[in-house]
Amino acid sequence: MKKIYENIIIGNGLTGLTIAKLLSLRSKDYLIIDKNNTVGGKVSTKTFSDYKLDEGFQVVLEDYPNLKIFPEINKSSFRKFKSGFVTKKKNNLYQILNPFKSFKGLLPGNTFPGFTLKDKFLLLKLVLLSNRYENTNVPVKKFLKNFGFSNTFINEFFVSFFQGVFLSRNLDVPLKYFLFIFKLFSKSSVSIPVGGINMIPQSILLQLDSSKYKLNKEVACIESNSLTTKDGECFYFNKLYCTDPKIEGLIQRELNRNLFADITYNGTQCFYFLASITDVDDGFIYLSPESKNITNVSLKKLSPDKYIVSVSSLSMEISKNAIEKEILSYFTNIKNISFLSTFKINNALPSNSKFFDFKGKSFCQYTKNIYFAGDFLSSPCLNGAIQSAINLVESLDS
Repeated sequence: MKKIYENIIIGNGLTGLTIAKLLSLRSKDYLIIDKNNTVGGKVSTKTFSDYKLDEGFQVVLEDYPNLKIFPEINKSSFRKFKSGFVTKKKNNLYQILNPFKSFKGLLPGNTFPGFTLKDKFLLLKLVLLSNRYENTNVPVKKFLKNFGFSNTFINEFFVSFFQGVFLSRNLDVPLKYFLFIFKLFSKSSVSIPVGGINMIPQSILLQLDSSKYKLNKEVACIESNSLTTKDGECFYFNKLYCTDPKIEGLIQRELNRNLFADITYNGTQCFYFLASITDVDDGFIYLSPESKNITNVSLKKLSPDKYIVSVSSLSMEISKNAIEKEILSYFTNIKNISFLSTFKINNALPSNSKFFDFKGKSFCQYTKNIYFAGDFLSSPCLNGAIQSAINLVESLDS
């Protein structure tokens, strides 16, 4: 007699794990299927020469509202960044402290060329009044210009800082989402799990029943109430939850709506180096607004003068040698540097505005019993991936 699963989830990234946890809390049975042999999807950490390297520079904003449903994450150790950044202009480094979290950030010297007193005032105004503008339908850069920010500050702070968040120099995300992230960065702590970003899905997984997920199972085709994996195993379901738009291509022709065919992504490359550096602060994220290649740089201290240097780039073609040359010019007190590894992530963040907060639900009921959820239907961040799952499971209760 064939077994029918009440709920099957394809994908064990944050959306899939959230669906599983919420179903478990409701005493609903489920099965997770994933083609990989690890958990976390794009929230991934690799081991290279005994070093834990995140697959792309990813940080956690501790005030993400949806993280509160995972208290188990708090059991992980986090390395917090200082609230602010370091930027390099014309061979000079400027350390900028967040005025919302540090009194020193209010001092006149907390600036860089082109960062005016008016810009400081407008930053405060934007944080305090951002809710007024959430439904304004204009491009982000045009909004900032109309708000009164100088062109220099727009390009050398907003673009320089947030291109690493949205993986876009044009800041082409909905204004409501931009303001949400901007407010979080102004007030929240920014951190990375000590053991790598994958500690987040790993800590969630520990709270789930290990008998209810199958790894190394790649789905080959999906029919109205069953799916078949590439190794020939068939699974029957009452409800199916798909957490990647590519899964749509596996749905049989009669059911396939071709809804996600034009979803596009922003990509990034992340380079890791081992370097000996003196007189450097690893508590900040480093920006380089004058660079065409570097999005941001972060440092992880291993010993008094030994660091792992993480470099992000929006260029998918730039070489490690070119990046290394720029790093040597950025940190002039580097004694030696050696390359560790690089990751090229073509599908890092979904970039289609028309799918953001899809139909006000952040998930899609594809057929009467097949659903799609994920950051591609919500907002391109950890919070969005979780929100999509929350909305989907709550809809099942109604």
